[in-house]
Amino acid sequence: ASAPLSVLNEVFGYPAFRGQQAAIVDHLCTGGDALVLMPTGGGKSLCYQVPAIVRHRSGRGVTVVVSPLIALMSDQVRRLKMEGHPAVMFASGLSDEVMDRAYSGVKDGSARIAYCSPERFASSSFLDLLSHRKIDLMAIDEAHCLSEWGHDFRPDYLFIAEARHELGDPPALAMTATAPPRVRDEIIDYISADA
Repeated sequence: ASAPLSVLNEVFGYPAFRGQQAAIVDHLCTGGDALVLMPTGGGKSLCYQVPAIVRHRSGRGVTVVVSPLIALMSDQVRRLKMEGHPAVMFASGLSDEVMDRAYSGVKDGSARIAYCSPERFASSSFLDLLSHRKIDLMAIDEAHCLSEWGHDFRPDYLFIAEARHELGDPPALAMTATAPPRVRDEIIDYISADA
């Protein structure tokens, strides 16, 4: 079996990818950018979790997952840790001890996936921490907020573009459940190689 399929089987317990997941995962494993429109519950998280584990197994860097949904991030971190895959989370409301462990995990290279809320990118210390690791992939959930139409209610997404550039323009996966054509075009412009 391919490395992504092995990870899907062994780590997540699924026999096969669904729909376009296999094509998306293969594309991301080779360092490509992608815009993924999938309904909530459609399996978006596997599109970045599988490449994160595949790439980390080959001795590479860390995958950064940006989401405003703290409960969702917390649940994914808990599940990944239960399966033995070091994941950490940076968000408001966490104890100093949890944040210290998260910083240590990224700094010492043990963390495979670092989840964060978008406002983290306003922090120079957070950017400095990430700059010491190779970023394999930046996965951006609720990516419609990257559009000018989304800035009104998620202004923290404005920090992401500059942060991505400062981190060497790593490959990007933009994910959203819905986006009209104009917003899709803006997201594609954002994640394109020339962004």
